[in-house]
Amino acid sequence: CHNINNAFSPIGPKARYLNRDYDYKEGTQNILSKLSSDGVLTGLPAIDAIPAGVVWDDPSTGTLDDRARTYLDINCGHCHRPEGPANHSGLFLYKLESDPYRLGYCKTPVAAGNGSGGLDFDIVPGNADKSILHYRMNSVDPGVMMPELGRSVNHDEGIQIIKDWINSQEPGDCN
Repeated sequence: CHNINNAFSPIGPKARYLNRDYDYKEGTQNILSKLSSDGVLTGLPAIDAIPAGVVWDDPSTGTLDDRARTYLDINCGHCHRPEGPANHSGLFLYKLESDPYRLGYCKTPVAAGNGSGGLDFDIVPGNADKSILHYRMNSVDPGVMMPELGRSVNHDEGIQIIKDWINSQEPGDCN
């Protein structure tokens, strides 16, 4: 997961998701500005030059589509992108992907093995229960779950937003 173009790349937050206010005990402040003033972050450009992303679990910040795509970007996009270690899958879940097929719509898995759960497509628009993406997120079986490492429990709120997002898609026939 830390390999991007054969170089070590830390997995961490993106500026667009930290460019928002947070209620610190000293008062409300922009997270990036606070990190900069605390000396943790250097070279910060003007805050208004940094795009601000939606907050995946705050409906007041964006649409269901924006919030679900943000969740996938934060939790899956570091591996599932063209230069990531899961690029062989052809499933690209980073925020900037715009091709529905590469996002998984009616896309057959390349190498899901038991992880497919006998399902045929990464995302079946309008039907999360028939979508491999939802199935794998909803498992703690090491041979099925995504991500493969780094967790032992399901993130129920994350699973729910992805389920709602898939179910909100215009139903389509993938066959």
